[in-house]
Amino acid sequence: MKNKSTTDEAMEKDYESEDGGFDDDGEETEEDGDEEEDDDNDEEEDDDNNEEQDQQNENNKRTQQEQGGKYAKLGKVKDSHASLYKPPTMEELNMLRETQMLYHSNLFRMQMEELLAEVSLKEKRRQQFSQWLTKLSAHLTSLPEFNPIELSDKPKLARKGIHDPLLETLPKITGNIIFAAPTKIEVVGSFASGTVTTLNPTIDVMMILPRKCVNASDWRNGRWLAKRVHYLSWVAESLLDKTDIVQKQCWTTHLGASCRPVLQVTPSGDFGKKWKVNLYPVPDQESFKLKKFSPERSNLEPQWFFPGDAGAKYSGDEQPSTPHYNWACAVDVAMQQQQQLIMDCLGSKRNLTQGIQLIKIWLSQRDLDKGMGSFSGHMVTLFVIHLLQSRKINSQMSPYQVFRNAVLSIGSVDWTVKGVNMCPTPDNTPSLDVLHQLYEVVFVDPSGLLNLAAMMITADFQRIQHESQLAIAFLNSSAADSFESLFIKKTEMFQMSDQFLLVRVKKKEGMQTLSKKKSNHLQHTLNWLGDARQVLWSCMLAVLSEGLLERKILIAPRREASRVWQVDQPPPQRSWSLEVGLILDPASAWALLTKGPSAESPEVEHFKKFWGEQCSLRRFQDGSFHEAVLWGNPNLSQAQRRLIPERICKDVLYRHCGVNEENVTYIAKQTEMILHCPEYEMAFEYATGEEATQQAIQAFDSLSRKLRSLDLPLKITAVQPKSDVNRHSRVFPPLAVAVPSAGKAVKVAENQRLFSGREGTSGVFRYAMKVIIFLEISGKWPDDLDAIQAIKAEFHSKMCDLLSQDNITAVVSPNFLQILWMGYFFRVQVCYLREIYLQRLVETPEGDWKEQETAAATQLELDIETLPRLTTAIASIQADHPSFSVGVRLCKRWAAAQLLMPYIPPIAVELLVAYLYLNPAPYSPPHTPHTTFIRFLKLLEQTDWKTTPILVNLNEEFSVEDMAELSRRFTSQRATLPNMFLVNPYDLHPVARSDAVDALDRRYKHASLWTKRSPSLQILYRSKQLAEAALIFFNKNLLSNDMDITTIFRPSFDDFDVVIKLNANQLSRRFETLDWKPDKSFKLKQYEKKAEEVMPIVMFDAAQMYLHELKCAFGYLALFFYDEHGGKSIGVVWKPHALQMQDLKVGGMEGHRVVGVKEVKQVPNLEAILEDFKVLGTGLVSEVQVKNA
Repeated sequence: MKNKSTTDEAMEKDYESEDGGFDDDGEETEEDGDEEEDDDNDEEEDDDNNEEQDQQNENNKRTQQEQGGKYAKLGKVKDSHASLYKPPTMEELNMLRETQMLYHSNLFRMQMEELLAEVSLKEKRRQQFSQWLTKLSAHLTSLPEFNPIELSDKPKLARKGIHDPLLETLPKITGNIIFAAPTKIEVVGSFASGTVTTLNPTIDVMMILPRKCVNASDWRNGRWLAKRVHYLSWVAESLLDKTDIVQKQCWTTHLGASCRPVLQVTPSGDFGKKWKVNLYPVPDQESFKLKKFSPERSNLEPQWFFPGDAGAKYSGDEQPSTPHYNWACAVDVAMQQQQQLIMDCLGSKRNLTQGIQLIKIWLSQRDLDKGMGSFSGHMVTLFVIHLLQSRKINSQMSPYQVFRNAVLSIGSVDWTVKGVNMCPTPDNTPSLDVLHQLYEVVFVDPSGLLNLAAMMITADFQRIQHESQLAIAFLNSSAADSFESLFIKKTEMFQMSDQFLLVRVKKKEGMQTLSKKKSNHLQHTLNWLGDARQVLWSCMLAVLSEGLLERKILIAPRREASRVWQVDQPPPQRSWSLEVGLILDPASAWALLTKGPSAESPEVEHFKKFWGEQCSLRRFQDGSFHEAVLWGNPNLSQAQRRLIPERICKDVLYRHCGVNEENVTYIAKQTEMILHCPEYEMAFEYATGEEATQQAIQAFDSLSRKLRSLDLPLKITAVQPKSDVNRHSRVFPPLAVAVPSAGKAVKVAENQRLFSGREGTSGVFRYAMKVIIFLEISGKWPDDLDAIQAIKAEFHSKMCDLLSQDNITAVVSPNFLQILWMGYFFRVQVCYLREIYLQRLVETPEGDWKEQETAAATQLELDIETLPRLTTAIASIQADHPSFSVGVRLCKRWAAAQLLMPYIPPIAVELLVAYLYLNPAPYSPPHTPHTTFIRFLKLLEQTDWKTTPILVNLNEEFSVEDMAELSRRFTSQRATLPNMFLVNPYDLHPVARSDAVDALDRRYKHASLWTKRSPSLQILYRSKQLAEAALIFFNKNLLSNDMDITTIFRPSFDDFDVVIKLNANQLSRRFETLDWKPDKSFKLKQYEKKAEEVMPIVMFDAAQMYLHELKCAFGYLALFFYDEHGGKSIGVVWKPHALQMQDLKVGGMEGHRVVGVKEVKQVPNLEAILEDFKVLGTGLVSEVQVKNA
């Protein structure tokens, strides 16, 4: 934390630069100032062209700022506020009516229009591209013609400086190729149709080859695919020295298909700073009949592809169909026809093109629009046209409605069972049933012969369908951030998946697995021209799906975007490994038993064959007999149960795919080890502490019943917890361990243990859970605060006596009753609600009493009203989401380990994690702890706290009015609100009249109650940096077998000015540290009730007490950072202003020394202060290190 002023400046710049929008649009952030002015002018001209409805008389409408337009928040109201109350114009009324009918909300519409304006290509860029395309066309159409060259003559076909983009050489191809200039250069795809977005800055250009370049028999045996590659190499060679046209050339692939390389060029000039152009050679429409590439046809001869006996196997009339090879060729053949259809259907229909742009943005934010198995932009466009032709949408719909209907259709129709067919006359084309036998996913183009989804497998479409269903759920919800969840937030596989696995496979092993799983594996190898990875992955995913059955919600393979490499370099090696994310169903994912069909069912043989010796016949409670697989005994801890999917995946991959366990990296338990406990002897498995938490809560419930049964003068009406244990969020929950006998440092006095004053090793920390009780209403309570305290003390004493009669260990303290119950410690406090009102009474100078807010009343209300209600609400999340407990405790452990707590209050961390479960968009709620932890880090890393309020709607107790009013106040009063505006329903006061101004102020006065004083901007900025570093570590190392997760739980003390080293033997919570190893003498044993039991020392933490003294004595000079979980060091940061020279203050000389002669000043005496650090921590402090003098 050195150079703090520099850090603060960087922090301010960082927050100011975060606008939450798309910053990858190169056209708005040019370095040249003149170009920026031109862009602004072009943007204004573009807006004028696109918003014709705004070209009316300016006297009949308000200004943009008055309507809350694009820059309204930056504008100032001129003259007066009268313009805010003008009656709406007719245009505004029409727009409001249109918004209500055609859009999700008015805010959604404004956000959508702003987004579309931001991602659309500006007119200036279109002109730049048109000028560049003219130069490219002039060059390509003037290329000289070459004499025919045999396709088998590789030396003559080789191009200088150009490497063959095909990784594996195809067998010998007969025929010849003529290199001649293209007859036409035409823009196709999203740029031509007006649906291009800056999120995918590529433009497709089609080069139509002359008839003489294409032979009528080029459809056979890979000839057309070879010709298109050689033609692209010829074009690339011609462009090598044309630096005025192209500054860079690369190879890439179309939809990840290795047999379809594409030449990607970077235009010279400003346009090429952001945009790329893909060149596609296509045959003339008269060169081929598309029928030649019908999916069921056989266009590859096995004897040509397979040498020897493998090819001879298919001799005769029996030739296997080659649907994927046919698709690879037909894409080029159908390109012109499809482009003409797109232009005819879309034309000037701006609503449709903007709706398509929204779908593309939505897919791009989920990485579903590029590479193998993607839902490409071309597919999106044709699918919207299909919906238009089938009258499921119309051209009058708003872009939002187009988006909603398209996504709804994708989510409701299973293309793996009943595909989409755009062909108007399907009788003359292959039926859908035939196509489903050839492809896993079916979406047929208007010709009826080309499956646009040929590169998809079932798992790819299921992922898209899952995202579609989530999107509709977000749109149907009342959440104000549904727009951001759909179009702004970028999803990541590690955050989406509950568990993740990497299956490492080499090509040889993959082909062996394929031959084992597919009897016709040679046919698949032929069909994919040797690149059978898709078939292998599909087999593996099918095996995983059958193994997990109802345990999984989704199996999502992670697909890479199409690779790009230099034209003079060989193509990168293809990876046969498979990365898979699992979204699990928490209701059944951790079940101990995989239940199969009944013994009489015909499916039982398949089940037995699939599971082999793992399955056995079992009798169930209803008397039926079923084959089943048992994965563990009933005593397994919840942490061990979460590993059952891992066992299943590894078992079925080895059993059916031959993948050894060491070749599978499974991400499930890596982070949970942080919460493990040292050696103990308990009646249950501690694991990650879930069972220990549950045991402690059960002890509280038992104590609650016991307290209610006590015969007191006033009956106990309520027993409420307010401990983090009851919120399932205590990092290391208390254990019912045996009470040790008195040692050297401890003595017994009456019925409790006290410190003896002699030196010795500190005992284990014993945590006491806080409990409050309320008594029945009585008019005998006094109005004097001191008298109330005396009565409460008397009740504590009475309860102690009654409990002692039942041989229960209890000790009375001034403010609470401490009870040892079932090995757990409780601090019980009697509460009186009227005391809050009495604390608010303040005497006036006239001798009267008036009610006003006081610090004592606020704190009391927080302790006895707000906190118990919040405890119950947070505990309810655990009931709905079993992973909450471990997830929130991991997050708190990380925050404490990085020395952020208590500067970020622990309960604030709990509320942030609760927010992740209640507002999981753009994902589904997390079902495993490590997913919760990663999302928590992402929340800290990406949240702009200056502009983002966090509203945690516990139990859905926020009304719509509350959400709107809190957002309004956050915007209008941001400067006076906490740095982290974190609100839950229990921060708000109930009021009688919610429409009165005074009532509203009282209701929202204590909003963000838990973060009013902290964290500071500096702490928020540091938490952001730490979270970002942790995420980088995760993304880099998560799939590594030797990843050390403790790395991100170890703080760095390099930035601190002073480090205070502590004596580990005096730390009562030392066993909570990452590296602590107990000696042989240390072992926690189960609690047993003994005669003459005495109360041990509870809640003693020497390090925390020392830290408290440091803050009280030197808090004006420094900040102190410490890990409460047994940290061995305290970090000290001097406050910059405190170290400055100050005027001499006679009464403020403590910790200072005098400097100067003529002008006497005082400065902090750092040497003496460092010595005081040692003196205050005598016996605890081992060393004080000065890191930054």
